[in-house]
Amino acid sequence: MKKMILLMVAGISTLAMGQNVTENKVSFNFIQLPSNPISTDYKTFNVLVERKYEQANNDSLVAYQAKVEQATLEYEALLIAWKEQVKNAKKNYLTQMVTWQKAVNGGNTTVVQPKEPIYPSAPIMREIPQPLLHADVLDDQVSNSVSLAGFDRGEGGATITVGILPISNYEIKMSQKGEGAAIKYTYTANYKLPLELKVEDPSSGVVLQTIILNSIRSYTIGTYASQYEYDLYALDNESKIWTDVENSARSTSYSQINTFINDKCGYPVKTRTCEIYTVKKHKDHQYNDLVNAFTVASQGYQMVGQSRDRAAAKGKINEAITIWKTMLKESNMGDNKARVNDKVTALLYTNLAEAYIWLSEFDTAEMYINQAIGAGVFKFKKAAEDLRGLLNERKLRWNTNF
Repeated sequence: MKKMILLMVAGISTLAMGQNVTENKVSFNFIQLPSNPISTDYKTFNVLVERKYEQANNDSLVAYQAKVEQATLEYEALLIAWKEQVKNAKKNYLTQMVTWQKAVNGGNTTVVQPKEPIYPSAPIMREIPQPLLHADVLDDQVSNSVSLAGFDRGEGGATITVGILPISNYEIKMSQKGEGAAIKYTYTANYKLPLELKVEDPSSGVVLQTIILNSIRSYTIGTYASQYEYDLYALDNESKIWTDVENSARSTSYSQINTFINDKCGYPVKTRTCEIYTVKKHKDHQYNDLVNAFTVASQGYQMVGQSRDRAAAKGKINEAITIWKTMLKESNMGDNKARVNDKVTALLYTNLAEAYIWLSEFDTAEMYINQAIGAGVFKFKKAAEDLRGLLNERKLRWNTNF
């Protein structure tokens, strides 16, 4: 029992002497490189709009006219048949009247006068609803939505062609929520409104060609206390509902164009928040070198966004790297009481991995990521795994541009 208590006390003592890590969050800007770069020979862009929905409008009008013509033929056939029915009924009635009148004129006082028949109702032409047509798009509505980071508007450079496709898969859905007097009926329009995108420049030709937003989206029409309340509204507002859906869909789509194009072809300024790890004050060890490394690394990261190649940041980041690598020479992962024990070693590996990513030395960064994971300290294993995703994206974009 005494031996167990001594072991527990020793364990508590060891834990108490372990280093406590400080997570210093640092936010900085960087210029994201394009995954589909436009030739660096060009600094301008312009936007062209292709109205792909016009063919859908034409198809709808042709289909509408065909339905009208078919309904007219059906109506004319019914009208001819109706006229013949009326004519035959009238003939029969007049024939009866001839017989009746002759009998009356001959002195028959008991003969009953025939009643005029009830004629069949005239046919009504089948109503064909007007097609829901797409409103025209103004060029400025689209072009003003695109602001390509790193480029100015102008001719002679990159051309962004946006194909505005028609709405498809249009369907009104109803969902019910609540009970009794609290029941509400929400009506939603589901639809597709994809866009075609093409980016090209005179030197490279097409650098990006794709279709975006090719999935079902939805627009909430409204919520009602009765289903028939919606039916009343829709009776006179079918075209307004269509227009509202189209306006909302297009507005969202134009915003998505800008986000997508900048991610693929622009140089947008992004913000990265990373953690530079240090150790809190420790009674047995000094970690002023970690604090110094944190200071110069922070200064370096703040310079990352000054240029696309991050050249200005390299000096300060390398200063921090030198400090961290010097500390690694003290690493003693088997001794928890060592100044650079397993936890501090994993901390250094993680700091180094982040730093080498921003120096674009990706193989070295990956080496330190693997070492941080292999160190077996859960906190830094998780941090290193997160850094791997950052590394893969930064590496892909860097290698595409440099």
